[in-house]
Amino acid sequence: MSYLILTGLVVLISFFYEYIRGIEQTKKSVKIIVLALLCLVLCGFAGLRTKYNDTGNYILSFLETPRQISTIFKGEFSLGGVYLFELWNYVIFHFISSNPNVWLFLCSMVFVLPTVYLIAKYAKGFTLSMFLLMIVGGYLFSLAGLKQAMATGIVMMGIPALINKKYFKYYIFCFIAMSFHTYSLIYLILPLIGREVFNKRTIIFCVAMLILGVGLSFFADTVSSLVEILGKDVDEETITSGSVNILRALVYAVPFVLAVLGRNKIKEGCTEVDKRFIKIALMSSVFMILAIFGNPILFGRVPHYFGIGVVVSLPILIDGVFKGKDARVVTVIAIVLYFGFGLYQLYNDGAFMKDIFGLLWF
Repeated sequence: MSYLILTGLVVLISFFYEYIRGIEQTKKSVKIIVLALLCLVLCGFAGLRTKYNDTGNYILSFLETPRQISTIFKGEFSLGGVYLFELWNYVIFHFISSNPNVWLFLCSMVFVLPTVYLIAKYAKGFTLSMFLLMIVGGYLFSLAGLKQAMATGIVMMGIPALINKKYFKYYIFCFIAMSFHTYSLIYLILPLIGREVFNKRTIIFCVAMLILGVGLSFFADTVSSLVEILGKDVDEETITSGSVNILRALVYAVPFVLAVLGRNKIKEGCTEVDKRFIKIALMSSVFMILAIFGNPILFGRVPHYFGIGVVVSLPILIDGVFKGKDARVVTVIAIVLYFGFGLYQLYNDGAFMKDIFGLLWF
């Protein structure tokens, strides 16, 4: 129940921000204060948790932060060494606070601040996009996989550079993110597949991912070798075992379906910025489809790296494909269905039977 209360509070603050943003007389400082309050609520919830998914292991690891900084760099160099993440932990533990909840709060800021900034700057419907962030799984993902979420947050800091075609600057953020989690490597593909939503490179990439998924058993050895380079030892049997929940896959396929249905309208009516976020959303859909054919732990988290595309572009896609009253009706239907999916996720996590987050104050 605590997560539903949090979601309701986030939606209320988001609605208030969207309301005052539409008033010309509203001072910029007031808007900043409201956004800061929203970020404080999100980071505060993250900082108060004591468990949820890998949180317990992360806390234990933080409490075992070495005294000597040189310990971090012992051993053979590895791409999976996440050295900047270890340095981040070292600095916080020795110079700020050894309290794990303070650390969790600060870690959450790395994801929450750029996420809220991008939504506030680029989303056509701020409240709807924040609702999607809470319900589809973006924020829950940040609570489950700390290193992945921080890496995602760092790349999101570079998305304005990507939009402005400052690719060198964007790649700097990507490489920094790789020192928090090596899966950030997948962000390198965004400039390579172009800006138009369905150009040849994007279509080739989507087809290649589909072929990889269908024939994963044949490519398992190659995938295992690539994952090993990234610092994780995964055998072929693990790669092909299991599958992501089909309902989750369908939910993440929605932006892809809408983009296909409205491809002509998108090409003519969307801005370059809109197309960029739609393209990022497509990557989320494609990687989730890949997760249908392979290990849900190995592949199932990859789509979350592109989650910002989903939450920003979905209102754009609805308005692009549907018009007037139809767009409003579809928006209401989307809200109801996504909320139902959110409840389903929480139910599977056991949120209605126990305190899955172990919040300190509640």
